[in-house]
Amino acid sequence: MDETVISLEIELVDPPSGYAYCLQRGSGSRSERLDYVEVVEGNPGSLTFTLEVTVRQDKSASKPDFFGPFVQGPRGARFFYLCVGASADGTEPNWKGRVKVPFVGIDWTSVESAAEGQACLFASYLASRPDGSPVLASVRLLGDGWTVHRS
Repeated sequence: MDETVISLEIELVDPPSGYAYCLQRGSGSRSERLDYVEVVEGNPGSLTFTLEVTVRQDKSASKPDFFGPFVQGPRGARFFYLCVGASADGTEPNWKGRVKVPFVGIDWTSVESAAEGQACLFASYLASRPDGSPVLASVRLLGDGWTVHRS
């Protein structure tokens, strides 16, 4: 497999109310926030974001490497960001920080299964801290991490 595009779904389990979440596309001053979702009342149980990434073989190893507008980080340690902000009365969020979601544990078998169509790689993480604030920084994925999910 030279290069393929796959879909990833990340589920935010138990996100706190009153916060906005979005995907970050690009990096540095060229970054933009996409798929803006605001949690305004109660607890929705979960939020899910979907993104596409290009996968090809790492030049220095036989493992998958990830590219595309959402992909951040150096080879061998790629990830994507979810931006988190507080919002009131439907105004533009006051961005508080980011969640770093790693591509750790994705192997060629998973990539090939997701590339076969009608499938994606799925992972989730707990989005709230015990005090009810949002989780920020690097997250630990729940369960087995990234798994093949058939639609």
